[in-house]
Amino acid sequence: MSLKIRIVLLFALLLFVGLAADIGRMAVNARLRIQAESAATTRVTRDFIEAALGNFQASHDPEGDLRQLVRDLDSLRHVRVAFVRNPAEAAATALTPDDRRLNAPDWFEALVKAKPGVTILPAIVNGRLLGDVVIASDPADEVNEIWQDVRNLVLTGGGIALAALLGASFLLARTLRPLDLCSSALGRLRDGDYHARVEAAGSPDFRDLCAKINALARALQSLSDDNRALIQRLMEVQEDERRKIAHELHDEIGPYLFALRANASVLEAGLKTSGQDQLLTRVAAIRDQIEALQGHNRRILRQLRPPALDELGLCEALKILVDHWRETAPEVEIALGLPEGFDPPDDKQSLALYRLVQEALTNIHRHAHATRASIEVSRAAAPAEIRVRIADNGIGFDPARPPGLGLTGMRERVMGLGGSLSFGAAPGGGGLIEAALPLRPKEPAEHA
Repeated sequence: MSLKIRIVLLFALLLFVGLAADIGRMAVNARLRIQAESAATTRVTRDFIEAALGNFQASHDPEGDLRQLVRDLDSLRHVRVAFVRNPAEAAATALTPDDRRLNAPDWFEALVKAKPGVTILPAIVNGRLLGDVVIASDPADEVNEIWQDVRNLVLTGGGIALAALLGASFLLARTLRPLDLCSSALGRLRDGDYHARVEAAGSPDFRDLCAKINALARALQSLSDDNRALIQRLMEVQEDERRKIAHELHDEIGPYLFALRANASVLEAGLKTSGQDQLLTRVAAIRDQIEALQGHNRRILRQLRPPALDELGLCEALKILVDHWRETAPEVEIALGLPEGFDPPDDKQSLALYRLVQEALTNIHRHAHATRASIEVSRAAAPAEIRVRIADNGIGFDPARPPGLGLTGMRERVMGLGGSLSFGAAPGGGGLIEAALPLRPKEPAEHA
């Protein structure tokens, strides 16, 4: 749950508690209010009836006048007035509330606990008891008024609370907007985008936080640039060393192996004419061992510095590399897709892409246990970059294990040239490696 939602919910809870407390206060005070209103109205009504009974002394029909008076008092608020002839009727009249006058729900009436009071006034005219006048307090009108007040409070208070919540949410969103920007920038920094910056906004505290995040981003960008330059330099040094070793193997070891093989062939031909079969067998074994050394030497040369890359370009070098792996591991079906007539203009990129495919095929052969693999090299126009996609149907990558030296070396080599590399599960199962390198113009040749 976000900070904004938590603050809004807390504010809504406070408003609800305040509204509920106000309604509770009204409900608590309702009983005292009803009792006071009923008592006052009952007292005024009793005084009025007693005065009327005094006026009925000279009446020819006091009972009829009394009944008419009771009918006239039927519209009074807070009390009910009835004329009865015996105590039983008086009790029944007092205990039978007039539900027609109650508009509030029963639960609210039970909540305020408004119980009616009864006053029985004997109707005596000229010394003769005509009956009893029952004055029963009826809290229905007062309960209705309190219920209406509660409803109005709920409606107006709820409307005000809703408007306050909407306003608070809007203001809170604007106030916390710098936090969203900071969170977005930190997420980009986490993903390796060190060009992310946060626009300073909001209160001084937020502005200070934005400034610190921007300073962190600049520091990470500087470290990333230095690290990329270092990686690039390490790759260059590594390739220089490989080139020197390949030169030594090709120009120094190669001729010696060729001479040994030639001399072994001459010696073998001489032994054949002399009939020394035992020595002939030994010489043949020496010749076979020299041929095996020459084969190992050629493989090492291909690993150190592929001659086809310098002589034929990336696409032809990849074709030769894939053909070599098809011969080495015929159980793996390898499909190669290359753009027609395209080679990267930058030699470092060509070498990086070649090494990437070379390392990926090595991993597929050693670890993937795959039967199919596909390599696709393409060129994108927007943005201008070279893309490589290598997939297989093997066991894939284990997310619980950190990447090995091969994958780490691939990523460092690509990142050193300003590109990106990702690896994971292929859509149909197996492993997937995807890399992208920005196209760069060909660097001018260095002159000795």
